[in-house]
Parts: sequence; C-alpha cells; structure tokens
Amino acid sequence: MTKQPLQKLFDAMYHGKFSFHDFLQSPVETNYEIAAGNASGSRTLFKPKENLKTYHRFLNLFLFELLPINERVVFSYRKGFSAVNAVQKHTKSKYFFQTDIKSFFDSIDRSLTQKTILAGEECCPIEDLHKHIDRIVDLVCVGDSLPVGLPASAPLSNAVLVNFDHELEQLCEQRELIYSRYADDIIISGQKHEHLLDLEVLVQETLHQFCSEKFFIHYGKTRFFQVGGKVKILGMMILPTGKISVDTKKKNDLEVLIHFYLNDRGRFKDMVNKNKKRSESDEELSEDDYIAYLSGNINYVDSIDPAYTDKLRRKFGSTTIDILKYSGFAKEK
Repeated sequence: MTKQPLQKLFDAMYHGKFSFHDFLQSPVETNYEIAAGNASGSRTLFKPKENLKTYHRFLNLFLFELLPINERVVFSYRKGFSAVNAVQKHTKSKYFFQTDIKSFFDSIDRSLTQKTILAGEECCPIEDLHKHIDRIVDLVCVGDSLPVGLPASAPLSNAVLVNFDHELEQLCEQRELIYSRYADDIIISGQKHEHLLDLEVLVQETLHQFCSEKFFIHYGKTRFFQVGGKVKILGMMILPTGKISVDTKKKNDLEVLIHFYLNDRGRFKDMVNKNKKRSESDEELSEDDYIAYLSGNINYVDSIDPAYTDKLRRKFGSTTIDILKYSGFAKEK
C-alpha cells in the first residue's frame, strides 16, 4: 500500500469541490442537528449536515471501513450482510445465550475511538494519520462519545470491539460454542447446556479486559433459552427445522398493515404513526413516507423468509406486493 498525506487523498477525491481547510477547521458543532427520540427512553439521534456527511464519507472510505474487524463473527454495518447472517450461524444449536452492551455508543469515548483508529494505522493509506488524529476524533465524536446517526459511527462501532471479538470467539471455541455479534447484540449458542454456564461473567470480564471498562452487558436483556421453547433472536425465529423466519407478531402486524393500505388509508396511516411512535406535534409524513414504511417492512421480511413473501402474494396479489416491495427503492432514487 502506498501511503499519502491526508490532504492529497482529500484533494484527489474532491478536486476542489470541498475545502481541506474547512475539513480541518470548520466547527463540528454547527454541522449536525440533534433529533431527539419522540418516545420515552429512546436514544438521541444526530443528523449530519451535508459537509459533515462528506467528511465522514471520505474518512469511511480511506480509514474507518479499512479498520480491522473479525469478519467471522460480526455482521453489522457490512455491505452484503445483515442480522440474518448473525442468526444463521446458530440454526443448528440447541441452547442459546443472548445479551447486549448497555448504552453501547455512549460508552465509546474519545480515548477508545482514538486507540481504535491508531491500532488500524497499517491498514489505511493515510501517511500522516498521527498528525491529524485529534481532528479526526473531533469530527466523529460529540462530547465524549460516538453519536448514533453520523455515518462514521457504524464502522467505528464494529472496529472498537475487534480485540473482544477475537478473544470471545476463541473462548467460545474452547467451550464448543458459536459466537456472533450484530452491533451491540451478542449471541452465543451450543449443543450442551453446561457449556453456556457463567457466560454472563465470561462476557463481562472479556469486555473489560479486551475493550473498555465502560462497557457493561445489559442484565435486564440477558437471557438463556433452548430448542423446545420460543427461539427468537434479533426479531427472527429459529424454527425446529433450523429455518429462520419472521416473528409471528411481525407477520400479523404486516398483514394488517397491508389490509388497511388496500381498504382504509386512514387506519393505515394511524397504524404507521403508532408503530413509528409519532405524536400529533411531529411533522406530518408525506404519502411517499407512509408507503416507504410499508415497503421497508415487506423488504425486511422478504430478506429473512422469501417463502413468507410468496404467501403475501397469494393473499394480497402478486402485483400489489411487488409494487409495494420496490416502491421504497424508487423513493430512495
């Protein structure tokens, strides 16, 4: 790999359309908007303005997406992969453990962000990374944490856990267990119940030793379950046959949503607003927004269980389902 100065890479990508001086000097706090969640307990989202989006895209391309991750176990925010891949690894298991990391993004502080970036220095083409590291951290962190909603947060959140992922994968292999991760969701499974004993302690100690003492597993969301009961992981069901399908409630809600879309647009919109936890004070959605929501749900279930999409075609008509399925893509363009 031929390394080059950051400015040379920036100028080669944008050919003067964006200023490297602004990249280095523009106040970050004026380049994003805060979109607080409209439901109690929901996380605060940050909406970047166009110039900050540009800076993040550049840094993603030349730095953050090149940082080392354990591709065998982590499936979040990776092109061509989804939560289905994280669950797929466990379809032949009998016993399951699931937990998540409490306040995950808020716990990724500036120090860990900088440490993660510098640890991946050999993997990126930036010659003067150390010279610009403070500014790079300023561009991606808000206060002392990695915010949800900014483009760089996703690849960085994968990379900060690389040492934890390597160690936990090895520990699980020693116990004849399977490990996968999707963002802050940790899934471990195996054939024998005794191999899953004390996993809460193992995962917590590994987080502290190999990542950050600010990371704690969410004991309120930690659970053990087994085949014979309801095996639901990341909103997906592992059926006794080993097939992955969508949760029954999700299927029922989607069918009601399609029925109202076809027969009662008022109730359809009310249901969308309720599902999105929107209040009367929120800005009204456009007709395209409502249809895009329905389209997104159809594409979600189709990505998990295409056979169920065929069932929807038989129930509501192939033309209806296919038009709705692709309408979301049309809006994105």
